[in-house]
Amino acid sequence: MACEREVMMKFDPGWRMTAFFFLMMPILLGLGMWQVERGEQKRALENQYLAKLTELPLSPSPETLSQPFQALRLSGRYHPEIFLLDNQVSNGSVGFWVYQVFSDRSHGKLLINRGFTASAGRDELPDIQAPAQDITLIATAWPQLGLIPAWGDQQWSASWPKVIQRANVERMALASGAWPVELRLEPGQPSVLEPAPFASRLSDDKHRGYAVTWFGLAVVLFFGYGYLGLRHPVKRG
Repeated sequence: MACEREVMMKFDPGWRMTAFFFLMMPILLGLGMWQVERGEQKRALENQYLAKLTELPLSPSPETLSQPFQALRLSGRYHPEIFLLDNQVSNGSVGFWVYQVFSDRSHGKLLINRGFTASAGRDELPDIQAPAQDITLIATAWPQLGLIPAWGDQQWSASWPKVIQRANVERMALASGAWPVELRLEPGQPSVLEPAPFASRLSDDKHRGYAVTWFGLAVVLFFGYGYLGLRHPVKRG
């Protein structure tokens, strides 16, 4: 009579797969949690933005400039210093976000995001015009939402306008002598181009999607590790 053989399951994924699992799992979970935290930050900023919509514009000061989404009433004139943020797209057009220095009577130089302008070509810079006389503007102090990654040192030209690849407000302020805060012109204001987006950039939808992706990859890795470890049964008897 043939003896029955007992089949036992032995968990043996191999050292290479084990090393890969313990290397990648913390990374995937960490990236997922980072996106969750970024989403929470965006929701908090969106709540601040909605709360500030009901407030009247204030005069610029160190206190008001440091408050995210605070509307400010500015009086003065533009300086010729302009930064052109390259490789931008708006409504299907390629162009630049335009940052220009504005000299406020009460607070000095400020950095104004005038909005988007389309580009005729990479080798042809747009001709940005600004009122020559004193004007009054309503602009909103915009919080910094993080810089896009960049490889190597970003070189800026010595002349104006300066074409830049990242909106590094602190560096822009240092180069122009302005206060290190981005002020976005509201629609309908004098000298505004295509207005920069406001609440649309505060949505946490993108971060939730990224978090689901990273956590999903972690789940796939977990079950894949288990499957590889148990796929070779050991027979005894």
